[in-house]
Amino acid sequence: MDKRIEKKKWSKTKVLYLVGICVFVILSFFGFKAINKKVYKVDATKISIKNVTQGDFQDVILIDGDVEPINLVLVNTIEGGNVEEIFSEDGILVTKGTPLVKLSNPSATLNYMNQETAIIEQINNLRSLKLSLEKDQRDLSESLIDSENSLADVERNYKVDSVLYSKDIIARNDFTDVTESYKYQQKKRDFMNKNVTKSRQNNKIQLQQINTSISLMQRNLEFIHESLEKMLVRAPVTGMLSSFNPVIGESYTRNQTVAKIDIQSGFKIKGQVDEYYLSMVKPGQLARFSFDGKLIDLKVKKVLPEVVNRRFEIELVFVSEAPKSVTIGQSLQVRLELSKAQKSLLIPRGSYFQSSGGQYVFVVNEDGEAHKRYIKLGSQNPSYYQVLEGLEEGEKIIVSSYDAYKNYESIKIN
Repeated sequence: MDKRIEKKKWSKTKVLYLVGICVFVILSFFGFKAINKKVYKVDATKISIKNVTQGDFQDVILIDGDVEPINLVLVNTIEGGNVEEIFSEDGILVTKGTPLVKLSNPSATLNYMNQETAIIEQINNLRSLKLSLEKDQRDLSESLIDSENSLADVERNYKVDSVLYSKDIIARNDFTDVTESYKYQQKKRDFMNKNVTKSRQNNKIQLQQINTSISLMQRNLEFIHESLEKMLVRAPVTGMLSSFNPVIGESYTRNQTVAKIDIQSGFKIKGQVDEYYLSMVKPGQLARFSFDGKLIDLKVKKVLPEVVNRRFEIELVFVSEAPKSVTIGQSLQVRLELSKAQKSLLIPRGSYFQSSGGQYVFVVNEDGEAHKRYIKLGSQNPSYYQVLEGLEEGEKIIVSSYDAYKNYESIKIN
């Protein structure tokens, strides 16, 4: 009888195959470690070495700024038109009211004239209505006077006939007629008096409304006259005229800027800052720039939070008097302080940061070797990085580029 032979789960070939894989992995691992431990040799003249120092650190950024007048007035057109005459030149000192340029706009002028005609007509109609109301009031008052006069005549007759009737001198019917006439004149006088009083009250309110409407229309007329006069553009303030370059026949639209006037009350610096620092920049922060061999102090006056092209604007003013040689339009590089000075461990900025991303540095020992060490950096300014972990004061690091040996753990400096 045949006996069934069970197949072994682990054949010799399979075991050898698995052992070979394990040996390959182990050799690969140690080979990789051996490569990483390989020392890179570099000439000392091709690297730069700096010390790790302890010092005052400030979070500072460099921004570009332009000098502008602190008080700048824009001269805008009230109504659009074509340049007809030019009375001033760019860059001169002008006084308030000085004519700058005259515009011509026949269409706008005709429109203003039509408005003026319509307003004058309305004013005349309101004045006619006012005269009519005053005349009606006078007529009512005159009728009241006539009624009171008639009542006085009848009242005299009534009093005389009352005495005569009491003495049986006149007939009863005659006295009755006089009495009825007297009562009628009384009622008529009372009615006229009430009518005049009510009419006077109503007319008073209506006349006030008419006077208000006339005053408003007269102000509209004044505005029209001013608008026509403002076709001649004048300087609204005294100062230095700039950005004024009109050309005869050139067309300006309504509210278009014709010129700028610097009131010459001082200077400010307008700077552009990367949007990354938007939450860090506040009014009152200090800044400095170098000018004629001196450091000039500034402070942030205003932060304009609108971001355009990934940047926002700030306005800085001089802490003390601005240097006399500072001029409008001048470009400056400003150091903006984002924090107060604090004692920190510092390493200089260098091209090594681009190679390591700030995650490690090569630390140089006394034997002329440098070993890779991982560190942790904090804030930075144009000169230094703030070290939080991984280094000690007095140690030396390579600050030149690591591109040639960034995959090595150690360096031998020749």
